[in-house]
Parts: sequence; structure tokens; C-alpha cells
Amino acid sequence: MKVVVSGPLGSGKSSYVRLLDSKALNIEAESKQLGFKTTVAMDMGMIRLNGFDVFLFGTPGLLHFSVMRDIVTSGADGVIFIFDASQPEKDKDAIIILNSIRKVLEPNTPIVFLANKQDIKNVRSPEVIRAQNSLPKEAKIFPSSTRTGLNVRESLKYLVNTIFDNYSELLQVLRTYQDDIKGLAKRLNKNKAQMRDFLNSLEIKRFIELDRINQCYKVREGLKNLI
Repeated sequence: MKVVVSGPLGSGKSSYVRLLDSKALNIEAESKQLGFKTTVAMDMGMIRLNGFDVFLFGTPGLLHFSVMRDIVTSGADGVIFIFDASQPEKDKDAIIILNSIRKVLEPNTPIVFLANKQDIKNVRSPEVIRAQNSLPKEAKIFPSSTRTGLNVRESLKYLVNTIFDNYSELLQVLRTYQDDIKGLAKRLNKNKAQMRDFLNSLEIKRFIELDRINQCYKVREGLKNLI
């Protein structure tokens, strides 16, 4: 499963990924303009939840890295989007980035928001950030701190459960056709090449276990109730 962690410069994206995976890779460089190092390609980490691998990809926060951000976001199953609760002036960049990645995401891809840096006094609450940035009433926003770990793991678990819920109808169909890939292809109206790519994608997400010799698959158990 691919989860993208996005947000404006300095909002806490790299820290979020590192808290979940201490061995996470970060591709960064010194910025002459800013005077400090910043992500220029991506963060990349992995965490296992209930035996399932969740791959975390952090995007660059500088606006001019839009091409790299689009590449990293492509194919995401869900997004953690981080607002800097301590610096309202970053919200403009945050909304530009949010709108740009929404164009890359598949329809109905879940997004969970963080109001980060709650360890700092007098920062904005999640509801203030929701109101100031016109976020949907139903959007889930966690108060968080990538310094203390507040709601870092909890927000990811919430997102992963939401992703699984979105796949629940498909998983029921997959269970029905575990020994009948041709029947599944007919049900989903996919040709042979499309089915190959579709099943390979589900195997990478660890939703199924493919048996290529016997041309069948098995839906993995325990896909829900991660919290």
C-alpha cells in the first residue's frame, strides 16, 4: 500500500516518516536561498501494520518541485497532508500543494489532515485550520506533533483503515473469484493485460497472494481492524 505524506516546507513531513521508520531514506540538499537542507526528491519509509507493508513517500515542500511531487503522488492509495499549525503564513503554499496533488490522485482517494506542531504554545487547533482553509466538514484532522509523536501512528492507522474500507466491496468480489480469474476478468470487464497489471498491483499492496503456477490467488486475511 502506498501512502503519500505531503504539505508545505517545514511542516513536518520528513519527521513524520522518520518517526514511523527510523531507517527511512531522505533525499535532500542544501538550499542556498533558505540556508538549510530540505527534501528535493522524496522521503521513503516502510512500516508493517498487522503484517501488511505500508510504504510511505514524503513529497518536497518547495512549490517549484511540482513535477517531482506529481511523480511521487502518482498511484497513491491515500494521503497524509500536514499543515503547520504554528505558521498561518504557510497555508497559502499548503493549499496550492493540496490542490495540485488532488489533480494527480484517483477520485475518492482518502486524505487525512494533520494540524502539526501542537507541542508549541498557542498554535492553531484543527478546527481553526479547517475553517481558515475551507476544508470539508467531514475531513478528518488530527492534532499532532512530530516532535512528541502525538497522533503520528494513530493518523496512519486511521488512513489505512479508511483505505481498506474503500476496498471492501472489491475484496468481496475478489473472494468470490479466487479460483476463477477468467470469471473475475469478465466481472470487471478487463482484458488479459489489464488483469495481469490489476492482480500484480493487488499483490504489491499485499491484498492478495498470487499463485501463478495454478493461475489463482488468495485474498489475505486480517485486512481490517488495524487500530
